[in-house]
Amino acid sequence: HCHVSDFSDYYSQLAIQGPQALAVLKKLTGIDLERCKNDVSGGGQVCGLHNVLISRTGYTGEDGFEIYIPSDEATSTRVWNEILEAGREFDILPCGLGARNTLRLEASMPLYGHEITEETNVFETGLDRFCKLEKPEFLGQAALQKLQQNGGTERKLIGLEMIERGIGRDGYSVCTLDGEEIGKITSGSPAPFLKKNIALAYVPRMHGEIGAELAVKIRGQNVRARVVPQPFYRRLKTQS
Repeated sequence: HCHVSDFSDYYSQLAIQGPQALAVLKKLTGIDLERCKNDVSGGGQVCGLHNVLISRTGYTGEDGFEIYIPSDEATSTRVWNEILEAGREFDILPCGLGARNTLRLEASMPLYGHEITEETNVFETGLDRFCKLEKPEFLGQAALQKLQQNGGTERKLIGLEMIERGIGRDGYSVCTLDGEEIGKITSGSPAPFLKKNIALAYVPRMHGEIGAELAVKIRGQNVRARVVPQPFYRRLKTQS
């Protein structure tokens, strides 16, 4: 038997992301952070707090760490201030989920509720490398094997870069240049590092060739865009 308890309200999560994330967190803990690999979590002392959960699973395209601390206001405020002080020499800045969303978009990282939904599958999203179909029977295996045998899917996830002025937002229609609607944008935003407007969208495979020109319907007007390789911007990681 298994018993599940939800302790989410007892913890606050703070994420330290970017090329200097390792250097910042090193100032706040004695843990050997270089041994903390990507997607692996462990416990230790941070900012004088014992048994703090530390992970290296940031979804921003950068190296980074997440720490899980007691959620009381006094502790959260103290740790927040100590992180900002430790990162002062690296010009650390606080940011919210909107900023993190633009970072993962530039790195073409699919997000649940956007590129990944109950209506998508691993082949069209480009995540089939994580699905081991040769494993013993699992939920959905037969359906995925059938898709694979039939050559995958009829649509694919593409990267779009706006050619004309305009921002392709989530849910906007993607069309051919003659106005035929062929897909939808799943994530779209200005890209802070690239200084361009970019988006991810699902379209039929025949329209997803790199360099192909399409259009995004913005306020009733078709604005030209170009299919570009992903990720839009590949960051250099400092992690071990």
